[in-house]
Amino acid sequence: MELKKEQYTKQEVQEMLKGLNKQVADLTVNLTTATEKAKEIDTLKKDNLNNSIKVEMLKNGLDESLFDLVVSDDLEGSKTKITKLMDLQKKQKIDNSYKPNEHKNDDAYSVAEKNKDVEGMLKSKFSKLFQ
Repeated sequence: MELKKEQYTKQEVQEMLKGLNKQVADLTVNLTTATEKAKEIDTLKKDNLNNSIKVEMLKNGLDESLFDLVVSDDLEGSKTKITKLMDLQKKQKIDNSYKPNEHKNDDAYSVAEKNKDVEGMLKSKFSKLFQ
């Protein structure tokens, strides 16, 4: 807006302000809309990240109930946490697997059988009969 005169009347100033007020109102509406869109975009980004993390968890066989343990600000951080959880899960499976705690003691018959000692095998069997 250019000012061509040295002095303006009140009516002329009001006419100039009408146009400026309209521009300010339009810009305010645009700013509000842009702010809402920015919030919506942030929400969508967060949802996308969470979905990507859940996909990685499912790829690695982790339950979704562990989501709170692997959530991070970026996908790479979550992948690292998922890897650590997978290692812990493997270790737990190994620790919980069957470990025999009592080994069968070799009896006289088994020892004789290993040595192919028929006489010892018979003695072992007969000794059990006469007990």
